[in-house]
Amino acid sequence: MSQLIIHALSIHVSIIYRVFLQTEITVDFMPTAAVHSYELEWKQYPQSWASDTQRCILKTSDVGATKKIRANATDLDPGMTYTIRVVCKDGSGNRGKPGPDLIIDTEAVSCTPKPSCIIL
Repeated sequence: MSQLIIHALSIHVSIIYRVFLQTEITVDFMPTAAVHSYELEWKQYPQSWASDTQRCILKTSDVGATKKIRANATDLDPGMTYTIRVVCKDGSGNRGKPGPDLIIDTEAVSCTPKPSCIIL
């Protein structure tokens, strides 16, 4: 597990990336009371944030201010490199400065045959 500090709307959010699967990346972080919602954004590396971004929106009110938020970047391609980041939003919908990029590889599909036993 690695830790990264997200700076947005002058808020520091500690994000911990948890799981990298073939088609999904899962991250956890604790919400901050001053933030109304978060956007987890992801794209294939090195595509542009302007045109190739996918996102999921996480409202702090949906989980409470004291419970960890778990977010998933889904429908990813196996064996590819992705860039993810978090953007904080206030109650008026103003977006903060995006947090730093975190570059992650999804797992490759295994093509190794499973071991078997043959008795002759």
